[in-house]
Amino acid sequence: MSTDIFQQLMIAFQIFGGLALFLFGIGFLSGGLEKAAGFRMQKMLEKLTSNRVKAAGAGAFITAIIQSSSLMMVTLIGLINAGLLNLRQAVGVILGAEIGTTITAQIVSFNIGQIYFLIIGVGFLVYFSLRRSNYQYIGQAILGFGILFLGMATMSSGLKPISQDPLFIDTLREFGKTPLLGVLMGAVFTAVIQSSSAMTGLVIAMGMENAITLEGAIALIFGANIGTCITGMIASLGSSIASKRAAVAQVIINFLGVAIFLPFLTPFANVVSLTSDDLPRQIANAHTIFNVMVTLIMFPLLGVIVYAATKIIRGEDLPFDFRVRYLDERLLNAPIIALTQADKEVKRIAQLVVGMLERAEAAFMKNDEKSMKIVFERETAIDELCRSVEQYLDKIPMSRLNESGFRKSVALIHTLTDIERIADHSDNFAIAAREKIKSGIRFSPQAQEELQTVFSKVRKMYESVVQALNTNDKEMAKEILKMEDEINQLESEFREEHINRLKKGICLPEADVIFTESMRNLERIGDHSDNIAHGILTE
Repeated sequence: MSTDIFQQLMIAFQIFGGLALFLFGIGFLSGGLEKAAGFRMQKMLEKLTSNRVKAAGAGAFITAIIQSSSLMMVTLIGLINAGLLNLRQAVGVILGAEIGTTITAQIVSFNIGQIYFLIIGVGFLVYFSLRRSNYQYIGQAILGFGILFLGMATMSSGLKPISQDPLFIDTLREFGKTPLLGVLMGAVFTAVIQSSSAMTGLVIAMGMENAITLEGAIALIFGANIGTCITGMIASLGSSIASKRAAVAQVIINFLGVAIFLPFLTPFANVVSLTSDDLPRQIANAHTIFNVMVTLIMFPLLGVIVYAATKIIRGEDLPFDFRVRYLDERLLNAPIIALTQADKEVKRIAQLVVGMLERAEAAFMKNDEKSMKIVFERETAIDELCRSVEQYLDKIPMSRLNESGFRKSVALIHTLTDIERIADHSDNFAIAAREKIKSGIRFSPQAQEELQTVFSKVRKMYESVVQALNTNDKEMAKEILKMEDEINQLESEFREEHINRLKKGICLPEADVIFTESMRNLERIGDHSDNIAHGILTE
């Protein structure tokens, strides 16, 4: 291998190594910020999207914080799948994210010298010395921030020797003559690495070494805006129709934006050149001005964009019924948000079991065959839902959760187990109802009244625990614990009275097993409700 080829390979490795550091830095920075504030960011998205202005503001702010429009898009699709955002709200957030994503370019365009080593050192000390605290995640963000600048410096250093290469200069000259070529290259490269921030960082690094013209840089940035749509398109595969429409809406916004500005690339570059004498700063400003202008242009057209996306992706979403609603494996890259979604799924399953218990009561107490069949169907569905949540929780990387997140995941598993067992006991009542109907077994009026009394109290207890679970009402949870003692007392008292009735011949012996097992099932439902209430108090 000749010396020239070896040197070229080393330069290529340095550039791509710098890019890898940059990507790692962004990921580490984003991960730290997401752990520190993940729950708050998701709550903000859910609450601040009541109108398009709030939605755009939330999108801009959160994207600026997490430094990743790709993560924002994946999160959006998860929320749309969960039914928490509609398409109009999502498009508002996407428009805001267009502005928020420009912060990265503005930050990396600063020439901070070698101070990034100090930032890395500080971040390392905070991250590794303050374990098991929220400060650890702040340290992670600082460390990622420093690594991001190290990656920029490494790329810039690698680009320096080739900035004078004739082939490289000729290629950049072609970008100036044929901007569409630059747009295409920027789009393809961004689609491959799935990070418009990394592509923009690379272009700014080229600007630091005067290895590119402003017009060529802008063409690449235009392409990056198109290429970044690939993340949303991939994330929407297999998702709801609304999610696919959101991904298409992002494509419409970014393609239209480039189509509007590309014919005026030279005048646009001339205007941008007036904002600074420093080429890296000019590139960052071009990125910001372009994205802000596109958002302002598209904002009044939000309804048109929604309409176009609806026409491109036709059809209607099927009702959620007993399918998984909130879980989305694409959100596993954002563990705290994934955990929040699992929590919502568990609460939804708990509510579904309320209806199942009502049907079980109707099947058992009134010999309602229709309710009996519904219970059998729902038990299978509930089992499948619980299995899906358990598998989802197993996939959440616990190492990336903060301490409260870890405790939450453990509590969810216990709560889910209790809910599943309540569904199983409800199924037992449907089985008992089938046996009653098949054998013609009837309870005495006293036995019927006693079963109804306990059934009503157990159902009320479970309904209360579901309400407390949804609202995290600890006072209600304390009241539920008292209800469990009452149910245990009634179960013991009624069992004794049943034995006395058997001795007197009031109750038939063939009803004994079903009565006794039914009381035991009711008592166990009370126990599992009590477990959930304890979980609410100790979480």
